Amino acid sequence: MLRWIAAIAQQQDHMMPHMNPVNWALVALAVVAFSALLVFLLFPQLERVRSGENFRPHVEKIERESSPSLEDTDKEAMNRRALAVALRLLEPDEKRVVEAIGKAGGSMLQKDISHELGFTRVQTHRVMVRLIRRGVVTAEKYYNTNRIEIADWLNE
Repeated sequence: MLRWIAAIAQQQDHMMPHMNPVNWALVALAVVAFSALLVFLLFPQLERVRSGENFRPHVEKIERESSPSLEDTDKEAMNRRALAVALRLLEPDEKRVVEAIGKAGGSMLQKDISHELGFTRVQTHRVMVRLIRRGVVTAEKYYNTNRIEIADWLNE
């Protein structure tokens, strides 16, 4: 096996005598730059993601239909009901994330969400993008991760 590897290495030396260490460094630099470009294009920063479909009117409509007698003065009860209705409308992964953030007091780091729920970084990113687009959570850059907070209309 070792002879076979040595033979391949020797063949490469004969086939590519023009590839000196400087050329290898340039090739490596080009590969790294291309990889970084792909990452930036495929994974947008969460702070750039904007709320698209407004989730709040759906929640408020369902909330009014389910209990039209609830007075506007009982804000705490209304907020609990709004959160309960919002949770019913979310997908299972989104629901788990919102519940975890709620248990943590309404704010959590994205890397902690990944760790606590056992999600991959990509899976967490995709769930965050969906939640931000729906207006359920907000994200702001926090060192090398993001601070995720439940939206004000759910956490008033």
